[in-house]
Amino acid sequence: MSRLDAHHTRMLGAVSSVPSVLTTDILPRAELSAACLDGELFAVDEAWTCADEPDRPELRAQVLASLLPRSAPAERLVMMGLTAAWLLGATDAPPRRHELCSRTTERVNLRLPPRFVIRELRIAGNEECVVGTLRVTTPVRTAFDLARSPMPTATELLALHRLVARFGIEPADETWSSLPGARRALGRIAAAGQPPLTR
Repeated sequence: MSRLDAHHTRMLGAVSSVPSVLTTDILPRAELSAACLDGELFAVDEAWTCADEPDRPELRAQVLASLLPRSAPAERLVMMGLTAAWLLGATDAPPRRHELCSRTTERVNLRLPPRFVIRELRIAGNEECVVGTLRVTTPVRTAFDLARSPMPTATELLALHRLVARFGIEPADETWSSLPGARRALGRIAAAGQPPLTR
């Protein structure tokens, strides 16, 4: 019996399967850290999962959902920016601060942990998709949001390149010419789709 199963048995009084996502609400941090050292778990953002669990978008969404309040207003939030890029598999590590937004027509009054930044944006229905149980900006909208940043970080530029390559995004896919930073975004998306220069 593994450390996790043993602890689960002590906590619940019977052997049952270990949840795919574990937080400190389920097991003490010391137990989770020890299970990581034993090779039974690996960390995903602020949660842990079994070592044999594939790191896939749905798992990342499940982890992120576990960090958000369980409420109707929270369900209306849309993951965006680097958070959306991480959920879509365009970055390997979660961002230091998660970016979320609410539609201007679905204003959300919600207290979130300091690590979460919430904005209010105009987002059309075709600019969001669902990953796991979370609403997420589509790859095209995510690429546009990253590309129009005035001073994108290296992580944002890498995520942009991966989104463009993975989802075949082209400047012609963009339909937000009226939004601030559109010209800059279209230029960066075009550049991201170009093969790297070779000597």
